[in-house]
Amino acid sequence: MPDNRSNNRRPAGRPSGNSGTRKKKRKPNYPRIFGWSIGLILVLCVLLIVLRILVWDKGKAYTMTAEDYERINLDTIDNVILWPAEQINPEYDGVTDVLVFGNDSFREGSKKGESIMDMFKKEVESDKVKIYDCCLPGSYLTSFNETEKSPEECPEDYFTLFWLILNTKSKDFSKQNTALNYLDSSKYDIDRYKEVLGILEGVNFDKIDVIMLCYDGHDYLFGKKPINYNIDNPDNAQTENVATELGALYVLVNFINNINPNIQFVFVSPAFCYAKNENGKLVSSAKYDTGYGTIGEYIYTARYTINNYYPISYVDIYNGVLINEDNGKHYLENDGITPKEKAREMITDRLVYLLKERF
Repeated sequence: MPDNRSNNRRPAGRPSGNSGTRKKKRKPNYPRIFGWSIGLILVLCVLLIVLRILVWDKGKAYTMTAEDYERINLDTIDNVILWPAEQINPEYDGVTDVLVFGNDSFREGSKKGESIMDMFKKEVESDKVKIYDCCLPGSYLTSFNETEKSPEECPEDYFTLFWLILNTKSKDFSKQNTALNYLDSSKYDIDRYKEVLGILEGVNFDKIDVIMLCYDGHDYLFGKKPINYNIDNPDNAQTENVATELGALYVLVNFINNINPNIQFVFVSPAFCYAKNENGKLVSSAKYDTGYGTIGEYIYTARYTINNYYPISYVDIYNGVLINEDNGKHYLENDGITPKEKAREMITDRLVYLLKERF
């Protein structure tokens, strides 16, 4: 039998198996790897940016605080011209009697003794200063009617500034007492109204040294006129119409000056508030016209025009505290006008400053 083993012998020097030919090593394609790496990095960056946007904590809008504004020199337009009573009133008894009229914002918090007037009295009242707080929530500076209506027809008129002053002089509050029967007790604090009438019963204008008018923006919100418009006789109509703010101020000051020319008047501007547009949405009073301009125009039209007739002190709350359209919701209640505790403190500080200017 032939020996075929030789046919199975591997040729000398030939590698075993399928390794007859040695493969060359592949060189890395560095340009391609670099390109893919850059692309992957860019994709990851885009994903991170998108993710950051989706979960980004935008944070809370920063609201300036009173401490912030203490570091800012606010541009106020105060005009305080109070002279010490002993220099102008030969009958000065050593006690400065301050009669204050106003409305809602200055009585808010009174149930806890934390209203603007409560804090104001705590700061300034002493054996040398007497404060008569006659602020009435729900009342207005300006009358509703140019001519007198009966208490039954318009009970609110008898608690506006002019009628309160007029009947304090005569000490006849019969019309106010009648009007109380026609006020809606669900809207008005009747007991407070009776309390104020009791205070006014004891007021003697011969002894009063200062009358302060502290009314907030409710006249503006109601759309009452600051001055007369489209009138034939501007001078008389402007100064005699108590249904306009200017007319009410003029008649008041003229009336009081005939009683006691030594009384000094102080007008405290409203603070910023929000108005409601046609849809009932709160909007900035600095931009919204309720019929006779924005609140700024309303304030300055009447309260500066009065100085054409009488030298009257003016305390600028509108610019003098930090409440504005940017942070008003932080300092005002949901109605857009009632001041929260911090706002009441800031307004009180301005009033205290006024009385300290006097002394």
